[in-house]
Formats: sequence, structure tokens, C-alpha cells
Amino acid sequence: MFRRPPVAAAAVFWLFITAVYALQIWWLSHLPGERIDLRMVYAWQTPYFLLWFPITLAVWRIAAPWIPESPGAWAAVAARHVPLFVATAAAHLVATVVCVAALGQLRGPFVTAVLDQMRGRLHLELLVYTAIAGTGAAFVLHERFRDRQIAAATLEAELAAARLDALRRQLQPHFLFNSLHSIASLARAGDTAGVVRLIAGFSDLLRHLLEQGDRHLPLDEELQLVERYLEIQRVRFADRLQATIDMDPAVARARVPLLVVQPLVENALRHGLGPRVEAGSLAVRARREGVWTRIDVEDTGVGLPPGWTRDTAEGTGLRNLASRLAAEFGSAWSLDVMPRTVGGVIATVRIPFTGAAPSNAAERKRA
Repeated sequence: MFRRPPVAAAAVFWLFITAVYALQIWWLSHLPGERIDLRMVYAWQTPYFLLWFPITLAVWRIAAPWIPESPGAWAAVAARHVPLFVATAAAHLVATVVCVAALGQLRGPFVTAVLDQMRGRLHLELLVYTAIAGTGAAFVLHERFRDRQIAAATLEAELAAARLDALRRQLQPHFLFNSLHSIASLARAGDTAGVVRLIAGFSDLLRHLLEQGDRHLPLDEELQLVERYLEIQRVRFADRLQATIDMDPAVARARVPLLVVQPLVENALRHGLGPRVEAGSLAVRARREGVWTRIDVEDTGVGLPPGWTRDTAEGTGLRNLASRLAAEFGSAWSLDVMPRTVGGVIATVRIPFTGAAPSNAAERKRA
């Protein structure tokens, strides 16, 4: 169905056709030897063309919902147009004869005039109807194409917002202050290598978040991003954090959504290990599990509060991640957050295993 039927365009088109035909008849009537009854011709032709305007709108409105989403259904749509064409052609020709009679130019019986019109103009009726139906289908398909473009642009905007939101959450004021203070402390201690390492970690983290053009990347690159994030956090936590990343080579090139692991790591550090005074550990493990890519983020933190659920959690990181996975994979994914028997939490993500082509970053390294 049209949201904004091009009524004005249809009206202008049929007025233009009527005017062009009227001018053509007027010009022919002035040629030497031509004897044309202009009143008679205009009485027949003007209603004939102008009546196509309401018929055009009616056909568009009726047939718009018939436009299929899949190419294979067009034969059924064509079959549905057959009775509509018969009805509109009959209505159009009868209405034309009625208008001619109202103008006082009908000569002969009404039924005879209608039958004469059908015999003489049925082929023209078919051509015009086909053009009207085809134009309506083109308008509907254009609207659908535009809707898909808008949806794609909206998705890209939401993705960009998610990236910037992740950046904002990571670069909180106290985190920035502590990290810069750590850099200053390393500089005062003369640890030039530590300063360079920490600044490089910041640089890589920002570059991945702001310059990543694709919504997907190989898992090994996602884990490199996590490692940069952990390097920064190690300075913040000092000797209270022991973090490891263990990746099965079989899933190194598995294609995963951007920032699918980092939110789990951030959640474990902020809510699990952050409140602890004692040292704690965090382990990231990735492996292939049949047709799935499985990623575990396990911490020895304070654990889950009583009655905790993902839907009622105060933070938005896990809910946002779940929404992204649902939009990406439909029902073919899982995100489980469970308490460990010895304290702490283990978060597990399963997504379909899909191999990734070599990335631009990998190609640049080889070059």
C-alpha cells in the first residue's frame, strides 16, 4: 500500500495526455481537406482520457498489496490482475459512453455504443492498464527499496552509536584519570617501556573502536582488542589482576561481531573483580564446539547478587550484547551468565561458527 500515493503526478500526467491529444486533433482539423467534428471528437476523447485518472488511483490502491516480496510469486500476481483488468476496462468504457451521452453527443443506442467501444479500444485498454499496473508496482518496489536503505542506515547509525557508547563507557573520567596517573607514575619511575606500552594500548583500543568499518572481524583480532584493554586494566589493578587469554587455533579466524568479548571482560572487571580487595583472576577462553564458536569469560570475583537475572541487572552491557546477538543471529545464539561453584562468575557466548577471510589488518602486516 502506498504511504504517499503520487496523486498529483497521476493527475498531471492524464491532463497532459488529454491536452496533447486535443491539440493534435485541433491541428489536424486545420489541415487542407480535413473535415473533423471537434465537438464530437472532444466529447469522446476528453472523458476517455480523464476517466483514466480515478481508475489509475483505484488500480494502484487495490493492487499495491499484491506486490510480492519474492520474485517467484509474480505469476500469481498477474493472474489476480486479469479480473481487475476486465472490471476496470468495462467500467471505463461504460463511464466514457455515459459522459458522451451527458454531453449530448451520443448517436445511436447506448448498448451499441458500449460494444463498439469494446471492439475498437479493448487493445488500448489492455496497454494502458498494463502501464498503470506496472507503474504502481514500480512505486511500491521503490518504496520498499527506500525502506530497506533507511533500515540499513539506521542499523549503521545504531552500530556507530554502540561503538561510541562502548568508548564512552570505557573512557570514564575516573578511568582516564587513573590511567593517565599510571602513565605519569611510570614516567617518573623511568619506566619508558611501560609508558610506551600503555600509550600503545590506548592507541590500539581507540583505533579499533573508531576505525573498524565492518561489523564483523576474526576472533583473533577481537581478542587482540581485549588484550589491549587488559593491558590498560593491569596498570589500574596493579598486582590485583591476573588475566589470561586462551584461544583454540581452530577458531582463530572465526567471524564474530565486533565487541562481542570485550563487554563480558569489562563486566567481569567492573562488577566482579573491582569490588574485591584481594587479588583475583580473569580467564578468557575460546574454542570450537561443533557448529558453534564458544567464548567463556570466567572471573574469581564477588559473584552474582541474590536473585540476579540478565533482564533485571543494573548495567546495560549484557542486555545490549544480547540484543545485538539476537538481531544478528535470530535464535541461533546463547548468552549464559552463571555463578562458579568456588566463587565468581562464568559468562558463556555461543554463536554459529563461520570462517573469516583474511582481514585488511592481516594483509597490511603481510605487506
